[in-house]
Amino acid sequence: MTPRALARGADALFLAALAALPLAGIGVVTLLTGRDPGAGFQPSYLLMAAAVVLAAAAAGPRRLLSGWAVAGGWPWLVAIGALALSAVGLVTAPSLASPPEAWLRYAKQVVQWGVTAVFALHTAWWLRGDERRWRAAVGALAAGLVLQLLYAAWQAWGFYRPGAAFAWTEAVATSNATILSGSEELYLGRGFVGIPRLRGTICEPLYLGNYLLAVLPWIWAVGRPGRARAALVGGGLALLLLTWSRGAWLSAVLSAAVALIAGARAGVLPPRRRWWRPALAAAVLIVVAVAATGGDGPRLVLQRLRQTFSTEDWSNLTRWYSMQAAWRCFLAAPWTGVGWGQYGFHFPLLVDPMGLQSQFAWPVANNVVLKILGETGAPGLIAFGAGVLATMRRTWRALRASAATRVDERLRVVAAVVAVAGVWSQLLTFSQDNLPHIWVVLGMLLAATDIARAEPGEGTS
Repeated sequence: MTPRALARGADALFLAALAALPLAGIGVVTLLTGRDPGAGFQPSYLLMAAAVVLAAAAAGPRRLLSGWAVAGGWPWLVAIGALALSAVGLVTAPSLASPPEAWLRYAKQVVQWGVTAVFALHTAWWLRGDERRWRAAVGALAAGLVLQLLYAAWQAWGFYRPGAAFAWTEAVATSNATILSGSEELYLGRGFVGIPRLRGTICEPLYLGNYLLAVLPWIWAVGRPGRARAALVGGGLALLLLTWSRGAWLSAVLSAAVALIAGARAGVLPPRRRWWRPALAAAVLIVVAVAATGGDGPRLVLQRLRQTFSTEDWSNLTRWYSMQAAWRCFLAAPWTGVGWGQYGFHFPLLVDPMGLQSQFAWPVANNVVLKILGETGAPGLIAFGAGVLATMRRTWRALRASAATRVDERLRVVAAVVAVAGVWSQLLTFSQDNLPHIWVVLGMLLAATDIARAEPGEGTS
């Protein structure tokens, strides 16, 4: 094949990987072999791997790696150093794992972190300096959202009218054992209330909410104007509400605040006379939600929010006990952590006895900052904080610099910061950071804030 043909194939596979981001619940290897490899091979993982291989063949491995380095910068090297240092914790911190089990888990987590980092770096490299690619990427994200809207509607129908076809499809959509299948029905007070929690093909309602926070800013700010875009965004907001995920709702509020601040700095806020449109859209959405729930919608939402402060709700207690154990991991090994990926081996030793009932299978920290602190210690948290501050500084400068550029560039920077703010702030209530959309939006931020960009067409085509 010619380099041009390879480049086109790489582009097509990359866009397919973006469209497949919400298919995280599908375990490809598990479906093909009937065995769980324990690695969670999602469709987007395999599509991205193929895209990277073809891109390297078309552009050359050295040029590809140098492009990743320019897109990423020094925070990634600091993170690698912190992960390497955390290996000391495998030897010094006592756990329930044998040395082979501990090292195998460490190796798996390092590889998985590398895979997710590729999603960010390759996205940033692919998008830099190419207007057509931005439009194509947002189109691919929109295709993934359409799929989620259709599947969620079928999911709601299947909840009230179960059928064999949906049951088989749902088994496929939840075949990735590393993405646990979550709540199917809303739990309020001390019992289920007969209302489905929509979760799409991504298994967990809170994961679907996180995905929506990632894609909706891009479709609204960069998508082609018209009724189709308005309907897609409205459907996405309704779906976000029907996940009943409190963490996603809170992050959506934060995203709205960030949108106002970033929009003002970039000079893209609409004039006051046009604010009636989003206000009218919000009013219509509220009326539809109230009508669809027979008038109980607002009461259920308020009751769900009040549940956040319940000391008897096991959803809250699960997070409390998991965060408690993560903090104690840090206290056990403050300078190295207990080792990347080792939290699950330490959880039973460090959590209060009551907390042993709070985890179903492999324990997770339910807070990505505490996960980093507990598994990599103070150096890991310092590395993470340095990366966050560097990204915030870069973004703040880009927002000001973008005010002198075209409107579409300004909207890209605003959409990028809003998406990252929503997605990453929700990681304070869960720590399943192997979902690829989390890293794709980071890559889009790196590309959008590269105002003084490299030569156009630095990607594969």
